[in-house]
Amino acid sequence: WVPWSRDAFAWPGLREILRLGLPVGFQTSLEVWAFSGAALIAGHLGAAALAAHSVVLNMAALSFMMPLGVGLAAATRVGNLLGAHRPHDAQRAAWVAIALGAGVMMLSALLFVVGRHWLPRIYTTETEVIALATSILPIAAAFQVFDGTQVVGCGVLRGMGRTRPAAWFNLIGYWVIGLPLGGWLALRAGFGLDGIWWGLAIGLAIVSALLVLWIHRRGPARVTALV
Repeated sequence: WVPWSRDAFAWPGLREILRLGLPVGFQTSLEVWAFSGAALIAGHLGAAALAAHSVVLNMAALSFMMPLGVGLAAATRVGNLLGAHRPHDAQRAAWVAIALGAGVMMLSALLFVVGRHWLPRIYTTETEVIALATSILPIAAAFQVFDGTQVVGCGVLRGMGRTRPAAWFNLIGYWVIGLPLGGWLALRAGFGLDGIWWGLAIGLAIVSALLVLWIHRRGPARVTALV
């Protein structure tokens, strides 16, 4: 038990929390808002398309919980190793966590492809909704690995105390490329619901690629200033 102290409100400590926490909140908001924006676009395609979109998005959200846990563990592990003056071990832990996150999502991707005809039936009996969900599940499977990679990569950056790059990567991947592309494919190019999900998949691929490249070039093994 630690007694209460006015030091808890000391500005230097609060400023450090804001420096690290605001980019994390911004990054998370960009990701959540992107999928909310995708739902708004799906609504322009009709009730059945929106329902199918919601069904598949729920499946993707459920599978996302596994790499999310790995990402949280990676933040703790990388941070502890850097604090223990073991940057090379932290780098190794980062790569192991990323591989684990991507590997877990490969299983989800396989399930989405193999079970695309019966998984939607868990949610609905509407044949049109089932057909639409069946058509986009392979696309959702395609971005599972990217989704697992990016959430663990964000965890690694948090463990390093480098929270701003992930926010910028999400801004670029989702809002500059992924969502506008998905909207154009869906509403202008005639791809319909498939177009939205291809836009999301491409956005996630860009975010994950930028994170992996950043960790490769400027990862924990090079963060000597923090250890």
